[in-house]
Amino acid sequence: RTNKMKISIRSILLISTLLFITQTYTTHAEEGECVADDCPSAEDPSCPSRPHIVRCAAEYLDTNKNQKLDRTELETAIGSLPWYARGVLKVIGSVDKIMAKCDADGDGAIGIETDMPNTEETCLATCFKRKAFKSAFFAECDL
Repeated sequence: RTNKMKISIRSILLISTLLFITQTYTTHAEEGECVADDCPSAEDPSCPSRPHIVRCAAEYLDTNKNQKLDRTELETAIGSLPWYARGVLKVIGSVDKIMAKCDADGDGAIGIETDMPNTEETCLATCFKRKAFKSAFFAECDL
């Protein structure tokens, strides 16, 4: 009788847990939050992902919202940094070097949707560079 009682209590706990999870999942889905595999994983602050940096750059640096970072937008962003922060960007390079590494089609602008996918090996390719870029321009970005 004791074993049956343990099984019944375990069954009740299991069913209760499943109902709670199902209710939570449904509530979050109804509230418009991401659920399960639809949620982006949390960014690792020691190594932000390249897609995260691209989303943040589009939001914070693309001032005319044309899905491209042109030379003047990049120069303006760098020019707005304090002098000591500009030193950190020397690791990434000058505007000319950034354009050379990130503007795949050579049109004078870094296309968020066009150039960035084609420059994975050259543009913001390391954790260190992505972290430096993020900390300089949009440390608070959580897109």
